[in-house]
Order: sequence, then C-alpha cells, then structure tokens
Amino acid sequence: MSKVSSVNYPNYSSSAVSLGGSSASTGVQNGILTSDYNMSGDESDIYNYALNTLANILPQLNTFDPNTLSSIQSSVDAYKNSGLNTINQAYNSSLKNIENDAVSRFGNLDNSAFVDNLNNVESERANAVSSFAQDVLAQQSQLESDELTKRYALADFLNGIANNTYDNALKTISTALGSSSSANNYNDDLYNAISALKSTSTNSNTGDINSLLSSLLGNTSSSVSNILSFL
Repeated sequence: MSKVSSVNYPNYSSSAVSLGGSSASTGVQNGILTSDYNMSGDESDIYNYALNTLANILPQLNTFDPNTLSSIQSSVDAYKNSGLNTINQAYNSSLKNIENDAVSRFGNLDNSAFVDNLNNVESERANAVSSFAQDVLAQQSQLESDELTKRYALADFLNGIANNTYDNALKTISTALGSSSSANNYNDDLYNAISALKSTSTNSNTGDINSLLSSLLGNTSSSVSNILSFL
C-alpha cells in the first residue's frame, strides 16, 4: 500500500430537524457555531397573536375602560332594582295587612295601634334597605373581581402559548445540536483512527485495519475500501 502525507480533518457536520412545518438547523459561519429556528406559518401566526395581544392588554390590565365600567354598572343597577322591588313588595304587603287589621278592629286608621305597627314596618323596611345597600356594593366588587380574573386568565393563557412556542424552539434546536454533536464526534473518532492507521500502515496487518475500519463504519464494505485506498 502507498502512503500519503496527511489526512484532512473533516468539516463541521451541520444538522437539521423538521417538525410539523417548523425546523431547526445548526452550522458554522465565520468560525461561530450558529443555531436557527424557523417557525411554520401557523406557529408563527399563533406566536405573534399571543405576543401582540399581550402587548395590547398588559398596559391596561387593571384599568377599566368606559365600556367595561358601563357594563358593570348596568349589571349593578339591574341587581339593585330587582332587590328594591322585592323589598317594596314585601313592605306593601305588610302595610296592606296592617291597614285591613286596623279598619276591621277600629273602623278607621286613626288609632295608636295602627301608627305603632306602621312605624315597626317602616323600621324593618329601612333596615332591609340598609342591609341590601351593602349587598349592592358587594355585588359591584364581585363583578369587578370577576372581570379582573378573566383578564388575568387570558394573560396567563397567552403567556403560556408564547412560552410553549419558545420551549419547543429550544427543544428542537437542542435535538439538532445533539444530532450534529453525534456526527462530529463520529467524524473526530474516524479522523483519529485513520490518522493512526496511516502512521502505522506499513507495519500493520491488513486484516486488523479492515476490522477497525469496519467497526467504525458499521461494516460497510464500500466505505472500508474507500478509506483503505488512501492508506
């Protein structure tokens, strides 16, 4: 066998991974290892929507615009009117019963029993209205809290989409880097083996050389022959 003076070190082995239209690739540019991730059209649309929507809602997340305030106030007013109507109906029914009782007992409403009962009913009504006013305030607070909860849930959801896309990109790039690293480790081992064989080829048994190269190249006879032709 003839002997050549040197063996060229293999170039960097790049790698590419594709998943659902998105892809990641690795390479070397000007001596710098680079990794790129290219989103599919659908993934890019979802990612951009999540980021753009977050950018729009976060500055006003805890601020209610006029439309939101109007909607909350409408709900509060409806709750208040319904409650007051219920209280007034109960009061009017009690008042009617007192009037009927006074007329049946005294023939008219000009008596102390009627006045005392009327004052009691009015006092109960005032207490009911006062208590209900606290319910109205609590209802308004709950509606505002519900609105904020929905906003926070939307912000968390959009942030999750953005983070998930970012994580997928890192995992895909990591897979590409892993594949490239495996290929480069293999190339490095092969280079070292060939270099060692070239330096000792004149004293080595051809069968031993074939065995080592077959192990490195996966027993591919054509690849072994190609390597041996350089030794």
